[in-house]
Amino acid sequence: MKGLRGHNKKSFWGNTRLSDLLWPVTLLPGLISAYQPVYLGSRQSSPFLPPQIPLGDSPPLSDTHEFTLRHIFHRGTYQDPDLHRRLDITPDTRLRAVSDAGIESDVVTPNTPLVASSQPLTIERLADRRLSVIEEHLVTARSSGSAVALSPSDWVMDTLPGPNVTEKKTVVALAMMTANDYIEVPGTGDWQDIHGRFNHSGSFGWQGDGLRGHVYADKTNSTVVISLKGTSPALFDGEGTTTNDKINDNLFFSCCCGQGGSYLWRQVCDCQTTLYNANLTCIVEAMLDENRYYRASLDLYSNITEMYPNANVWLTGHSLGGAVSSLLGLTFGVPVVTFEAVPEALPAARLGLPSPPGHDSRYPQSRRNTGSYHFGHTADPVYMGTCNGVSSVCTWGGYAMESACHTGQMCVYDTVEDKGWRVGLSKHRINYVIANVLAGYDDVPPCAPEEECYDCELWKFFRSNGSEITTTTSATSTSTSTTTSRTSTCKTPGWWGCLDQTTTTETTSTSTSTSTCKTPGWFGCKDPTTTSDITSVPTITTTEPPMTSTTTCKTPGWFGCKDETTTQVIAPAATLTITEPPVTSTTTGKHLGRF
Repeated sequence: MKGLRGHNKKSFWGNTRLSDLLWPVTLLPGLISAYQPVYLGSRQSSPFLPPQIPLGDSPPLSDTHEFTLRHIFHRGTYQDPDLHRRLDITPDTRLRAVSDAGIESDVVTPNTPLVASSQPLTIERLADRRLSVIEEHLVTARSSGSAVALSPSDWVMDTLPGPNVTEKKTVVALAMMTANDYIEVPGTGDWQDIHGRFNHSGSFGWQGDGLRGHVYADKTNSTVVISLKGTSPALFDGEGTTTNDKINDNLFFSCCCGQGGSYLWRQVCDCQTTLYNANLTCIVEAMLDENRYYRASLDLYSNITEMYPNANVWLTGHSLGGAVSSLLGLTFGVPVVTFEAVPEALPAARLGLPSPPGHDSRYPQSRRNTGSYHFGHTADPVYMGTCNGVSSVCTWGGYAMESACHTGQMCVYDTVEDKGWRVGLSKHRINYVIANVLAGYDDVPPCAPEEECYDCELWKFFRSNGSEITTTTSATSTSTSTTTSRTSTCKTPGWWGCLDQTTTTETTSTSTSTSTCKTPGWFGCKDPTTTSDITSVPTITTTEPPMTSTTTCKTPGWFGCKDETTTQVIAPAATLTITEPPVTSTTTGKHLGRF
């Protein structure tokens, strides 16, 4: 038996290869990496601290939360693109609230808790939601002209704690967060310049320039609400962030950046080629500039999720802030509740946000299980997508609000039918909505997706890759015109017409024009060369011989002459005159301008 065991042992080692001995060592790193946490907002290239959002214990799906304001963020976009600041709210921080009219009110206490409840919510979202991966998807969509095609394994159907949109108290609490547009009283707060791992591609800015976000958290920091500021209360330029808001509004919610419509609309790009035709590549490039609100929102979300590693994140916002929140929710797959938000399906399609299998990325309004809910009422033209007529206040303010479709689900209060309200922009303000709509109804309305909604149906869009700059095109056109003229000079009139009508002229000409373009531009050729050939048929003029009659009467009677004598004189034969056609002309023009 001893020999048998020794034989077996020898046989085992004798038949073992080196690769068999090394496979546990090869497997060890994989086993170790399998236990490394997955991060929602991590950045692989960060040279500072590692990401801090490991997947820990899941919070309860249903619970009651008391939210208080914790931070205020400002991200610069236009005037101060390199600033990124955060204000931590402490008991000593004094804040002023900004009214709907843009007037600062008295000092307020932001520590009053806002109570909201959560319920299970199912969202279909990307399995890997790291910012670096999201950026790769956006870059691919930007270069290829369409959303990246992902396999079904890249998507997951997650059930997580979401806001209870069937409860009035929760809906009002979230709306109150969007209405609290606070500013810090000078000398009472310590604004921090964010550096290191918080400073990604852009930065947060200051007061009148940039995107503003308020961060609320519950007592256990298990749920965080990010509220994005909406469009500045002032309608026309010059107050707060109005100018920047208008640029983003017209860029995201117009068919072509404010072009092709009212002359009052502020044009924010030059992408229209002809009537109702536009370069979609040009529009998307403008939307993804670093100073746009969507780009700022990506940084804001990433920074906050790094501050709260294990928190469940909700998004909310009013008007423009609601639309940007919805785009952010579609990007990262988190719950969103908006109020009177601008219809945002149009920019979602143009940004190339990934869509699950079975859904067309060109129509994000057809997606299901997005976790986004849009509250609004029928008397608000912005929410309903009708604030774009010639006489609308939006148009007179320079806003081109042409989009009409929302993603996710719409929760609509029918104030026109129930209360007899007339449609007006004054009913768009969030404080008015809270007092007269959200609090005025006993229950919240049911939420349902929009059916059969399409944006910019009159427009045709094309994509380009820059090769059209060196393309040479030529065009040939032929036109024929016929002109008829008649002389009406009569020297000897008769009973039934002129006795000496002389001239009839008929001219037929053919014009051929050939245009060659070597350097085309957005709205025409910059150096057109035009050659025109005019061929005319000879003009033939025929003059009929006049006839002269002379009547002589020597003995007149009651009913005429008794001895009438008539003498006729015939002129020489007809004269034929042939006129040769004009000489061919050539016209050459260079650098004739945009048109």
